[in-house]
Amino acid sequence: MRALHDLVIRNGKIVDGSGKKPFMGDIAIDNGKISIVGIVENSGQKEIDAKGNVVTPGWVDIHTHYDGQVCWDPYLTPSSWHGVTTVVMGNCGVGFAPVRPGDEDFLIQLMEGVEDIPGTALHEGIDWDWETFPEFLDAIDKKDFVMDLGFMIGHGPLRSYVMGYQRCQNQVDASEKEIQQMGEIVTEAISAGALGFSTSRTILHRDIHGVYVPGTQASSEEMKALAFAVDKAGEGTLEIVSDWLDKEIELSWMKEYVKRSDCGLTVLQTSGDAVKTILFCEEQFLKGKNVRPQFPGRNVGMMFGLESSLHPFVGHPSYREISHLPLKERVEIMKDPSFKEKLLSESPNFMADIDNALQEEGNTKSREELEEQAKLGLKLILNHETQFILGDPPNYEPGREDSISALAKTKGTSELEVIYDEFMKNGGTNLVYACFTPYENHKLDFVERFYGLKSTVAGGSDGGAHCGLICDASMPTTNISHWARDREVGKKIPLELIVRKQTKDTAETYGLFDRGEIKSGMLADINIIDFEKLNVSHPKMIYDLPQGGRRLVQESFGYKATIKSGEVVYENGDATGVLPGQLIRGKQVCEVKSEKEKIPFFDKTFRLLSVKTLKFLWGLQRKSVKTSVVSES
Repeated sequence: MRALHDLVIRNGKIVDGSGKKPFMGDIAIDNGKISIVGIVENSGQKEIDAKGNVVTPGWVDIHTHYDGQVCWDPYLTPSSWHGVTTVVMGNCGVGFAPVRPGDEDFLIQLMEGVEDIPGTALHEGIDWDWETFPEFLDAIDKKDFVMDLGFMIGHGPLRSYVMGYQRCQNQVDASEKEIQQMGEIVTEAISAGALGFSTSRTILHRDIHGVYVPGTQASSEEMKALAFAVDKAGEGTLEIVSDWLDKEIELSWMKEYVKRSDCGLTVLQTSGDAVKTILFCEEQFLKGKNVRPQFPGRNVGMMFGLESSLHPFVGHPSYREISHLPLKERVEIMKDPSFKEKLLSESPNFMADIDNALQEEGNTKSREELEEQAKLGLKLILNHETQFILGDPPNYEPGREDSISALAKTKGTSELEVIYDEFMKNGGTNLVYACFTPYENHKLDFVERFYGLKSTVAGGSDGGAHCGLICDASMPTTNISHWARDREVGKKIPLELIVRKQTKDTAETYGLFDRGEIKSGMLADINIIDFEKLNVSHPKMIYDLPQGGRRLVQESFGYKATIKSGEVVYENGDATGVLPGQLIRGKQVCEVKSEKEKIPFFDKTFRLLSVKTLKFLWGLQRKSVKTSVVSES
């Protein structure tokens, strides 16, 4: 009698994560790992016929914010709906460890302000049975999950723990003793299993009082010490989310870290000269450094709707009078033509909000600063040139002719009336897609260029965060469907390259060398996909967080099965109830892979010459292009 494999996947079109061309074949799985790729002669205890389907590694999403959700949701939805089998948390310098007893509220306020996760849900859902970062990992390790999860230690909780939340929020320089202590905690955290250290250096990240998060303006001495605390641990990745990397205070210590350390660096730039930063990263990567810039596969777009945190009518007096009502009641009132006429005749007024903010405990801003902030917000919600009706399925690269401005001209009406009418559809649940990023020429050409670089990785999904306004956890799915199949306004990207950018490359960014490829000896994390049916739904607001907290989510279509460590965890979109996921502690290797792939000599030489040429040409232009994640304007 022939031996049985635990699981055999047959007749699939295998896109193995390496970047090589797809091929037809079978996959055998035993003891949670891939045992054979190619022709599998023996039977499996369970078999899946993947004929007509694409078979890929499970997605490795390295930019999520499930730090609180891990306490109540073993499925880490919505990411698990979208084929994700590994997530990394602790991004953007926020998190929940270390924490001194009594400082929990401060960390919740940071997460609520930066990532728009309802504070009530975090208060209700988090266990808080830890103080140090190693204790936090131990607490998480006791839980079961549908996927593997890893954590970084964030600058915010670290600075708060050492300096006290009041001093760390006042943006004062840490003392030499405090810097030393922070460095020791970072090294301790990585030794205990943290995948690295993250910091936020962007003016976009503020707490619920509008104050920059701890570390935003930390001294170069502090940042250098923390970077080399990662190096001292001997492994781990430094994550920088920043919009001023071209400033000397930042580049100086970052370049020194890259030069001296063999540990990793990943960058998500939010504004400024993104080209300069990315070319620096590409050059260092080609020289053998694990330096990886992250980029989103689509514009970071806000979803304006009657259930969202923000939309064009929030400042209109008539809407304010009904804003407290349940959605159904608001919609009934808004159906009245006289109400519509009255609201559209009004101008937004945020003076009441400003007055309330001035009275808020913890506010540090003047009336002038708050008024300027309100003006910027108003500019954002009234930028109708880059606002679009979000269809079903959504189009994340709409044309100029699809903009709210263009539609208003065609209909001979105002932009606000177009939005108002859209909000009235489907019981008040329809959404308008507002591109947060500059959307030059109404194309995603900057993303297309990023895909062509060796160092870049897919990132920025923010799974678990921005619950009331942004819905990007579906990005791993739309990266595949849009770029490899649906794109019409520019070049498509080969499927094998897109798969690599969110599997092998993302895994290697954090030293996870045991996953991200369909290869004998590696973890059996696999997606079986009906490529022609792969898509996402129109986002919807659900209220399933603790205390009835809300969040925008998108469902997926086309995933025939998602397999984690050899176990089928989703089948035709439904969870099977199996929870094989584990906490990742530190660098992961396997018998067939223990380091990142080396670039062939001639390819490396050619690419380095290209980068040097591009850097020279870019220097001659002496300007910054608006291709970064967020524009300062």
